[in-house]
Amino acid sequence: MSNFDLVVKNGTIITMDNELSKKRWIAVKDGKIAALGDRDDFSGNALETVDLNGRALLPGFIDTHCHTSVTGIAQKGVNLTGINTVSGILDAVHAFCSKDPSDKIVCGTNMLPPDNIEEKRLPNRYELDEVSCGHPVMLVLWTGHGGLLNSKAIEKAELTPEMKEVEKDGIFNEDKMAMHIMGNIFNLITDDDFIDIFTSMGNQCASQGITTVHSLDGMMVKDDRDVDIMLRVLDKLPVDFVTYAQTFDWQKIQKYGLKQVGGCLSVDGSPPQLTAAYEEPYPAAPFTRGFLNFTDKELYEFVKSVSQAGMQAAFHAIGDRAVDQIIYIYQQVHREIGIGNLRHRIEHFSLPTDRHIEMAVEMNVVATVQPAIGNMLDGPAGNAFENFVSKEKAKNHENFSRLIKGGVKVAGGSDSPVTPLSALFGINAAVNAHNPERRVSLDDALKIYTANAAWAAHQEDVKGSLETGKQADMVVLSKDPYDSGVCADLMAVTVEETYRKGKRIWKK
Repeated sequence: MSNFDLVVKNGTIITMDNELSKKRWIAVKDGKIAALGDRDDFSGNALETVDLNGRALLPGFIDTHCHTSVTGIAQKGVNLTGINTVSGILDAVHAFCSKDPSDKIVCGTNMLPPDNIEEKRLPNRYELDEVSCGHPVMLVLWTGHGGLLNSKAIEKAELTPEMKEVEKDGIFNEDKMAMHIMGNIFNLITDDDFIDIFTSMGNQCASQGITTVHSLDGMMVKDDRDVDIMLRVLDKLPVDFVTYAQTFDWQKIQKYGLKQVGGCLSVDGSPPQLTAAYEEPYPAAPFTRGFLNFTDKELYEFVKSVSQAGMQAAFHAIGDRAVDQIIYIYQQVHREIGIGNLRHRIEHFSLPTDRHIEMAVEMNVVATVQPAIGNMLDGPAGNAFENFVSKEKAKNHENFSRLIKGGVKVAGGSDSPVTPLSALFGINAAVNAHNPERRVSLDDALKIYTANAAWAAHQEDVKGSLETGKQADMVVLSKDPYDSGVCADLMAVTVEETYRKGKRIWKK
């Protein structure tokens, strides 16, 4: 009889334990790590042996901020990435719609905002009507916080009287309006299509070495129907999904047995749409400082109720005014009942002050960040954050190296579909950022997608590192990222195999 189900040996095993120790072999039994060895001296028996041949093995990556439903919908729709003309957008929609004779909803994603379009405007509903071939069509900005409807989609969006302005040209921008509209349009997708989306997303994650996803769903589908469907099929999906339901109806979520609620419950909006809430006016639009979406009273009552129920809360906050609002709400509740054990989260946590960072440490608030966004906007062409805030603040916008230095527990994600669903892409953006001031060590970059990410969902006893007794979620990389030449170009590293509970779920 075999001692183990699986043994992986003859390579660099990067455990990501507290000592960041490295091993030479690892053995799995019943889906859990049973033993590890420091030397090439494994002498037991196993049903299956994997020879790394000098490659590297790490804990399976964890993406702490992925909009699973929206990403899956996007991948089945029109990809508008990089298209910077009105005619280009319309041509892409027509090419897609003309291939489908049905009247199914068509969604386009990653549309650039008007300032990045040559004509300095988006198409309007009537131009979109002409190329839609009878489909209801919704195009969503790359930020996910606004977009455009054609006439048939407007009919299905169930606009309230306060939203009638959308009927003029089909464009929607304000956060609450955007979530209402997207919720009704995405609700047209069938249950079977959602199940297919979740399965496909799981397989895609496995191909990227991602074995756990903190899935931010609900809110963008009416009545959080996508959450209901995902929870029904969780045990059939290729990777683990931790559901962060984006709803204020925490009692419903509690009945599901979930211990966390929120995600992109948006305290503010998005900088390119001038809706992120800053302390000072936008340099490029001095008539506005952006918008806070909720009153202090609304947030306080929700956070206190959730905290009293022993649930973890998560909120989207980008601008310094938004960060200030939610972290002081957390502090007030912390003073009343104590929340340090709950590890409440701030998604993005994009522009905190030094005091905000201190408060996060005091309360065990988790910062869930997306390294690729900061690297994308602060690149060789200059720091695009200067369009939103002063030059001094632009240096700190999405600069999560400050958070790490300040002692905040930082966990990493993709914000997919905003950036690619790839942990290695995020790790490379953190280590090799265009702006040296944004760079972090490889140790820290790997932690935010493994050990820290597990801690962010109270799963540090189950996953996030390769230690005895933990779930055998593992990824085989083509090269050791700690090799000096490799570390300088981590995009040269590829995922070659992925294991969940000791079972191979993907191989190159």
